Amino acid sequence: MWENIGSDKCESYIERHFGQKGKKTGEPGKPAITISRAEGAGGLTVSSELSSYLKKQVPAHEEWTVFDQKLVAKVLEVFDLKGRVGEFMKEDRKGMVSDAIEEFLGLHPSTWTLVERTNATILRLAQIGNVILVGRGANVVTKDLPNVFHVRLVGAFEKRVEQAEKVFGLDSKSARDYIKRKDQGRKRYLKDNFDEDIDNPLLYDIVINTDRVPYEEAARLIGDEMIRRFRLITPAKVAMSGMRQVAV
Repeated sequence: MWENIGSDKCESYIERHFGQKGKKTGEPGKPAITISRAEGAGGLTVSSELSSYLKKQVPAHEEWTVFDQKLVAKVLEVFDLKGRVGEFMKEDRKGMVSDAIEEFLGLHPSTWTLVERTNATILRLAQIGNVILVGRGANVVTKDLPNVFHVRLVGAFEKRVEQAEKVFGLDSKSARDYIKRKDQGRKRYLKDNFDEDIDNPLLYDIVINTDRVPYEEAARLIGDEMIRRFRLITPAKVAMSGMRQVAV
């Protein structure tokens, strides 16, 4: 469904930028994007379109890689965590009491540890750049990095329910329950781990209502601002632009 989102692309990025011992390589400070989204507001679709748009508009720039929930799997690989612990990192995870009991019983590493290691990996990915980080409080984790642009995608509840019905083939009640559960889980994840309100517009550089702005247009809007803000135009385009101005 999302041609630019997949484990193969994530693995390729890791191989290019992380050494065997987790040491990052390459030039630091390249731009990065975080996307926070209300469920059903098109987070993954916009991210995929954005990756394609930036590749087309700035072909000399390195390909952009999207990290969504597969980021958890990369955290486990980079930090050599063992076992099936990814399932315990859901954004709508169980309460801390249950988590503490399971940790005591040795069922999985503490959620706090996983969150911290996830945050560390998000930081490293953002510092390397050329990534679109979806969810996981990435906007809060990277708020002090000057090379990161923060986006929030929102939409009316009913329209997002319709989207869930269409994409997942759910009936109306199931779709409504699904949207509510995902929204509440993400809100709780940000509150529990960062003491932040996911709906606070001050956490983002731009908030886009995808009811009114189609996904492709939202991707272009974000991409154009990235190109402008971080001057991602190639020298050849700069030269051509100057030639056109002289000709005029």
